[in-house]
This record gives sequence, C-alpha cells and structure tokens, in this order.
Amino acid sequence: MSRDQLALVQDLAERQEKEAANRLGSAQSQVDVAQGQLNQMMDYRSSYYRLATGAGGDVIDTSQLQTARHFLSQLDTIVGRQQKTVGQAELVLDQQRTAWIETKRRLNAIKNLRASRDQARFRKDEKVIQRLLDELHATQTFFAEAR
Repeated sequence: MSRDQLALVQDLAERQEKEAANRLGSAQSQVDVAQGQLNQMMDYRSSYYRLATGAGGDVIDTSQLQTARHFLSQLDTIVGRQQKTVGQAELVLDQQRTAWIETKRRLNAIKNLRASRDQARFRKDEKVIQRLLDELHATQTFFAEAR
C-alpha cells in the first residue's frame, strides 16, 4: 500500500474513531439523563411515602391512606420501568464503549504501521545518501591522487 493510500486509510480511521467517540458521549449522556430521572423519581417517592404515611406528624384517614398506597404502587411501577430504562442505556453505553475501543485500537495500529514504514523509508534513504557520499568521497580521493 502506498504512503498516500495509507494516509487515506488513517484519515478514514480517524473519522470513524471520532464518530465512535461522539456516539459514546451521546450514550453516556443518555445514561446520565435516565439515572437523573430515576433519582428524581426515587426522591419524589420517598417524600410522598413520608407524607402518605403521616411520618410528618399529619393525621390521615383510611381513604387517604388507601389512595396514597395505590399511588405509591403506581410510582413503584414507574420506578421499575425507569430502572429498566437505565439498564438498557447502560447496556448501550457498554456497547458504544466497546466499539470506540475497537476503532481506537484500529487507528493506533494504522498509525504504528505508518510510523514503521516511515522509519524503514528513512533508513533506506539514509543508506542511499551514505552510499552516494561514499562514492563522492571515493571519486574526490581518486582525482586528488591523480593530480
């Protein structure tokens, strides 16, 4: 593969890595949002539970207690759904992290290959230059002795 082709492959790999990083960041944001919503729901449920059970010192009648228990049951269902949402978002995050790690690994391999080829080309060029300098020196020595 020529140097220009390898540079193109590296550019494509860099683009893929950036896209994977963006998807990873987006997935992390989704987890943060879902977790934040779950935390809010849990805080609301906790506050409502204290209110509904009279933990605040208020007296409540049985009708209010039944309504509160029913509402708490609905809140528990909603919290359960949100916990599943958080779990799914974390699963997507793990998948995106794995994909990003793979694209990063591929990009590093391409960079290492380019660096290795550049070093080999540099060593080859150095040998050519050294051979030419040796030939020039030999020619100069020959003409200097011939005089």
